[in-house]
Amino acid sequence: MAYWWVSQNKTHRQEREGGYLWAPKSGSGGVVFQHWSNMTLVRPGDVIFSYASQAIGAIAVASSIAYDAPQPEELGGAWNEDGRRVDAVYRQVSPPVRLSTFVDELVEHLPEHNSPLTRQKKGVQGYLFAVPPKAGQLICNRLSVSAPVEQLITETLNQTIPDQTTREALIKARVGQGRWRQDLLLYWSGKCAVTGLEVEKLLRASHIKPWRDSDNQERLDILNGFLLGPAYDAAFDAGLITFADDGRIIVSPQMPANQLGLAGISTNAVLQTLQDDHRKYLAHHRQSVFVQS
Repeated sequence: MAYWWVSQNKTHRQEREGGYLWAPKSGSGGVVFQHWSNMTLVRPGDVIFSYASQAIGAIAVASSIAYDAPQPEELGGAWNEDGRRVDAVYRQVSPPVRLSTFVDELVEHLPEHNSPLTRQKKGVQGYLFAVPPKAGQLICNRLSVSAPVEQLITETLNQTIPDQTTREALIKARVGQGRWRQDLLLYWSGKCAVTGLEVEKLLRASHIKPWRDSDNQERLDILNGFLLGPAYDAAFDAGLITFADDGRIIVSPQMPANQLGLAGISTNAVLQTLQDDHRKYLAHHRQSVFVQS
């Protein structure tokens, strides 16, 4: 997922109540600012921190890409009419989290340029700023909201993306790159659960009981997941391999034996550790995902 910081001092009430972000395409004289053009980079499922009056008072999840839209009437005509809008679902943060309570730690994770804050911990004049993952996770940890951010993403996309295939792909991509993946990395000590591969960029956060079959609690359950290298992840997701309750690999008859080595899969593979909840989810995988004939 991507994280964004939107400074809404004059417009936070209107935008939160209206469920959107809006920015002009250019300023007077046609000047284009990065903090406005950042609107074109927002994607459904991105997380947005709503900042006003020196505090983060709401968290939002984008439900659309940016599209051309005139300035909403409730904003009072303060900018050029020609602009872009991103639809978003906001949740209040109660009480708002004062920036002063964690700014010292936050600035260490923000970029030197195109940042919402200076190194002197002062706000930068502008609208929308990209926030690096470590900074975004830090902010999420400080907010008091009703559910984990991954659940907010799931709920928002379930409500706003009509096509099921697109919706499931978006949710899996956003949550798979979020805290659930980070928790899996910690649980498996940054190593593939089968091979011990520890190149983080190659590791995949893979649900055991598939996303489409899981409820929200199961989707975020750290024991409903393995950290796997690319070959094992792809084969497991396709049902070409699964695992027994003792961790031994089971290979589908649909997986040609002469292709296993070429794919980087061993018939002697064993999961490095298993808990009872892993076995519960594996039972579903063997029954509903694994290709048995």
